[in-house]
Amino acid sequence: MNNNKPSGIVLIEQPGAPDVLKYQSITLEQPGPDEVLIAQKAIGVNFLDIFFRNGTFPMSQYPAPIGFEASGIIEAIGTNVSGFTVGDRVAYYASIGAYAERRIINTNEIFKLPEDISFEQAAAVMIKGLTAHMLIKQSHKVESGEVVLIHAMTGGVGTLLSQWVKALGATVIGTVGSAAKKDLALKRGFNQVIDMGAEDFVAAVNQYTGAKGVDVVYDGTGKATFEKSLTVVKDGGSAVLYGWPSGMPDIDNEMMLHRKIKFAHDALNDYPLYQDKSGKGMSEIFCLLRNGVFEPGQSSIYLLTEAATAHADMESRKTTGSIILKPEFPV
Repeated sequence: MNNNKPSGIVLIEQPGAPDVLKYQSITLEQPGPDEVLIAQKAIGVNFLDIFFRNGTFPMSQYPAPIGFEASGIIEAIGTNVSGFTVGDRVAYYASIGAYAERRIINTNEIFKLPEDISFEQAAAVMIKGLTAHMLIKQSHKVESGEVVLIHAMTGGVGTLLSQWVKALGATVIGTVGSAAKKDLALKRGFNQVIDMGAEDFVAAVNQYTGAKGVDVVYDGTGKATFEKSLTVVKDGGSAVLYGWPSGMPDIDNEMMLHRKIKFAHDALNDYPLYQDKSGKGMSEIFCLLRNGVFEPGQSSIYLLTEAATAHADMESRKTTGSIILKPEFPV
């Protein structure tokens, strides 16, 4: 392979709307010591990417790279590389710069992808699966018999979170943003689903629980739902905020203290399994895939050159499940 041929990359031109994502051609050199060159096959898109693109998490300089997870095949290796060879299937997460056709990356950032896990499956469940792991294992340890409210249950994280919580023996009450998404959730076997566009979710939750409330709410939406959600959490229950695309809610700590509600606002970047880039945290996630607990469904596929469209569709809630970018390699 000629490593000096052009390769495509998407950069954030400046903080802003989806159209600040610009595709351009660059030239990659040979990988250096302890580095490999990966031809990427599937790139995961996450709400975290949107926060970097819109300036919620500003970069030190622009144009700036974007994207944190991908899978692909090693095409070239540098000196001092051990444990990896050309042709290996690999994946990575927590490494910025994933929106690219090819990239050079240090070997301590990647891990070998099991043969029975496809490139698309890896890109669909790595960061989202680790987020679900953090929410279930750390933010609030879900127990069998609990009643759990999950907002945006057909989204990327919501899909995996709902399936895992159900497998643990808890009762899932989920919210969605449209009648079509409610139909999708019902087809997936969830029978307590609330269409936020047509139903009062507080009244619906109270109806489902007999006004007894839920043990925990998992909220990745923010201001539009969080404050109302607290009214249906049992005294002594948990309120977990892990995203705020609708804005950061006002946190009434005094009220939660009075009602003994545990408030969790954990950051994935601080989660040990996310910080460990060896893939150790993926063993349980991949097992859930193999065992059929995780059924991510049909991912929404966009070309890498369509990254701006993917972001726009994600923000407008047009998509369900995971969003994946697929590179088109230059001839």
